[in-house]
Amino acid sequence: MTLGPVIDSPFSETAKARLHSEIRTTDFRGEMYTYEHINYRCDETGIEFNTDEMDFDNLERIYVQYRAKHNIPSPKELTEIREMYGLSAAKMSEILGLGTNQYRLYEDGVMPSEAIGKMLRSIQTPAVFLGYVEGCKNQMPEEEYNKLCQKIQKHLIQDLKKSNSISWFRELFSPRVLGKVAL
Repeated sequence: MTLGPVIDSPFSETAKARLHSEIRTTDFRGEMYTYEHINYRCDETGIEFNTDEMDFDNLERIYVQYRAKHNIPSPKELTEIREMYGLSAAKMSEILGLGTNQYRLYEDGVMPSEAIGKMLRSIQTPAVFLGYVEGCKNQMPEEEYNKLCQKIQKHLIQDLKKSNSISWFRELFSPRVLGKVAL
């Protein structure tokens, strides 16, 4: 289907190129995804081409489907998770055992593997994130560790109030949480 804007074609001095849309199916990480592919098509030669922005948008349409299918947080959600705990992207990477810049790359739109995506989704749950923090306790100053545990405890309490769930209550008052954080 031919869409709106018309531009000069880079493949002919006189021809125009029109915005074009079609449904395509492509393989991404061993799975097939159908998406709307947008590009320009030269009226004279029929050659199709994309701008960098179109390439990004076309790939993002596939990423959205992949994230939904595998429950992988979006870049925006990853930023919200990190900000919820008041940490830098580098500190999140350190706590999660990722490369120094990896969390930032995921926030910038790099697609994590399915396994890493599930881990990233799981840390939205404060009790799960606390396990990661405990795992690297010896890699951070005690004051930083205690401050982070207090922040996590506040989120545990908020979740308890929201869900009114006995399992959150048990987690909140478990020895591993109470032993680490001053009330």
